[in-house]
Amino acid sequence: MNFETSDELNAVRDSLARVLADHDTPTHRQALAGDQTAYAAQAWKEMAGLGLTGLQVPEAFGGLDFQATDLLPLFHELGRTLTPVPFLSTSVLGATALRACSDAEVQRKLLPPLAAGALQVACPHGLAPDASGVRAQAQGSGWRLEGAHKHMPYAASADWLVVSARTGDGADGDICLFLAARHAPGVRLRPHRLIDGMPAADVHLEGAEATALCTPGSAQAREAMEAVNAAGIAAACAEMVGAMEAALHLTVDYVKTRQQFGRAISENQALRHRIAEMLVALETARSMSTAAAVAARDGGFAKVQTRADLHRAKFLVGRNARTVCQAAIQLHGGIGMTEEYAVGHYLRRVHVLDQQFGDGASHLKQLARVE
Repeated sequence: MNFETSDELNAVRDSLARVLADHDTPTHRQALAGDQTAYAAQAWKEMAGLGLTGLQVPEAFGGLDFQATDLLPLFHELGRTLTPVPFLSTSVLGATALRACSDAEVQRKLLPPLAAGALQVACPHGLAPDASGVRAQAQGSGWRLEGAHKHMPYAASADWLVVSARTGDGADGDICLFLAARHAPGVRLRPHRLIDGMPAADVHLEGAEATALCTPGSAQAREAMEAVNAAGIAAACAEMVGAMEAALHLTVDYVKTRQQFGRAISENQALRHRIAEMLVALETARSMSTAAAVAARDGGFAKVQTRADLHRAKFLVGRNARTVCQAAIQLHGGIGMTEEYAVGHYLRRVHVLDQQFGDGASHLKQLARVE
């Protein structure tokens, strides 16, 4: 299969790289750290101006209708720069959830402004298909939600929240995605930052009004959740690859310039072997990330083979990403542990992405069931 990117996709990637380059500094990240809800708003505005916020929105609603495989180089750039923008939450997870919505009026209302960058949607980075801490109670033509979603990225800046909720006491088949306005009565947020510095919030729902995106308990409801999870896994894997690339690049540059006993430490054969091992881990993760994107595009969790590919990719990419970033810090020595140096930030980001959409252990268990 040919995975070479098209001229159009190369132009999109280059445009994103130029936007993120202006915000890719520790100074920018530290300036945002003092505000629990802040993100790179100017970068997000510039991305919207380039049409990047509508990449996964159907053309009928003003988007470009890109596939999961088209987003690989874009998430590589996001992983390399660590720029805090709600691209995954809004333009991937939110767009995927709304595309799966059975209510055409909701799609007409929300997808065009989402594509234009005028609307943000927050979605949990990991929707368990068989568990939810939120309950939905039918009331008139709508629903009321009770419960909480923890650590929802970019929830405090979003206009709408997508949450999973259980509509009954059954063990399966009654979980559905619901849409609630962030400022609706009964929605309470506790903003905070994750260990990688990205903004998030605990979302507490106390009788909040909501709309079901699909008929609760239906096959479409489960397929919508699976589509969101598949898109998230593919995106997380690709972003981890970008972080690995950046961490390896910093490490190679460092060992080439760091002098010890009158010569560069890159002349040490043991360090060369360590760098080679990091490169092997990176290329393994890159291949598995591509497999995850193809699986998300070609069936996601609906097919046995693509489901296995998603579980396998999330487990292997996470393990290799931790290996590379931990080795990068070790080879840097003390400077790798400082807040001002970027290499430690890559490890933090990888740790968060590894936990989102299911950690390695959970995917390994699911993979054993599939195979």
